[in-house]
Amino acid sequence: MIGVLVAHDESLVKAGLSAVLEEAPDIEIKGTSDCIDVAEATTQHRPDVVVLGIQPCMRLTFSLVAALQRLPARPEITLLGRDTEGTIAREALLHGAAGVLSPDANPRTLQDAIRVVSSGNRVLTPAATRSLLDVLGREAVPREVQERASALTPRETEVCTMLAAGLSNVEIGRSLLLSPATIKDHISAIYSKLGTTNRVRTAVLAHRLGMGTPRKTHVSP
Repeated sequence: MIGVLVAHDESLVKAGLSAVLEEAPDIEIKGTSDCIDVAEATTQHRPDVVVLGIQPCMRLTFSLVAALQRLPARPEITLLGRDTEGTIAREALLHGAAGVLSPDANPRTLQDAIRVVSSGNRVLTPAATRSLLDVLGREAVPREVQERASALTPRETEVCTMLAAGLSNVEIGRSLLLSPATIKDHISAIYSKLGTTNRVRTAVLAHRLGMGTPRKTHVSP
C-alpha cells in the first residue's frame, strides 16, 4: 500500500485529489494539510509520497521541498500545478521533486504517477525532458568535480551509472544482487562525494561526466 499526503491550500483540491487517489486499491491517503504545514504533517503521518501544491512564489515551493528532504524519513515529492512544462518542471526536478502533475490530469494518470514516483522513478513531461537534456549539454564539468568523481569506488561508479540510466534502488539492487538498503548506502556515499543532493542532480552530473545513456523514463501525457 502506497501512503500519500496531499498538501494544498485549496480545500476543494485536497478533497478532490484525495478522493481520486483513494479510488486506487493500492493507494491510501494518510492525511492532508496546508502547504506551509507540510513538513509537520509528513512527520506525523509518514507517507511514502507527498503531493505538494506549487506556490505562487517558486522560492517558497523549493523551500518546502528542501524541508521535506531534511526529514529523517524522507518521502518522494510530487508537485501539483497546472504549469507542468519546461523551466518550472525542470527546476522542480533539480531541487529534488520526483515530478510535476496537473490537477486536470485524468484519474488513471494521477494514480499511475503516484505508483511511478513511489518506486523511486521520475515523472517527466516532454517539455521538462527537453529542458533537462539542455542542462546536460551546457558547460564543461569543473575540474574539482571531475576529481570528486574519480574518488568513487568501482561499485559506486556502477551504481551511479545505473541511477543515471533511470533505474530505481530496487532495480539496481536486483541487477547487482544487492539489497535496496545497501544501494541506498551507496547512493548516500555518491551524493557525498559528488556534492549532489538528489537523484536528478546526480543523474545530470553523471551524464555530463559520460556515465551512460539515459534509459526511457515515464513521461506523463
